[in-house]
Amino acid sequence: MVTLSRISWDTSYSVNIEVLDAQHRKLFAIVNRVINVVESRSSDLLPAIKELIDYLSVHFREEHTVMTNANYPNLLGHRKEHLEFTEKVEAFLKGYKEGDKELGLKMVVFMKEWINDHTKKVDAQYGEYLLKYAPKLTQPHK
Repeated sequence: MVTLSRISWDTSYSVNIEVLDAQHRKLFAIVNRVINVVESRSSDLLPAIKELIDYLSVHFREEHTVMTNANYPNLLGHRKEHLEFTEKVEAFLKGYKEGDKELGLKMVVFMKEWINDHTKKVDAQYGEYLLKYAPKLTQPHK
């Protein structure tokens, strides 16, 4: 059995908007459930990936709304990154459904790297923008 590390929330991931930070924590929990399924080689990977894709839709829509309301200048670039990530996860799902059972591990590695990089760098940029230009939407770290 392969052992994979989990992703753990800490304040370095915070964008100073409680609803989005809460969603990021939930996203981390869903990714960790996917990791559990891949690690155990369970047959429950399809429902876990479906849950992830469904939640990404909710979370990305919320982020886009916040950025739109704050007139965030890189909204289109941010949306493009979200679309590319979603398409990649859906491609993993398609490959898995077509019988490539090794895609689970590849997907987990990709997801963890993308989420870590995206949240700490790209999401941090809109967090900084909001602190400066839309402070009513933000709150300090708790």
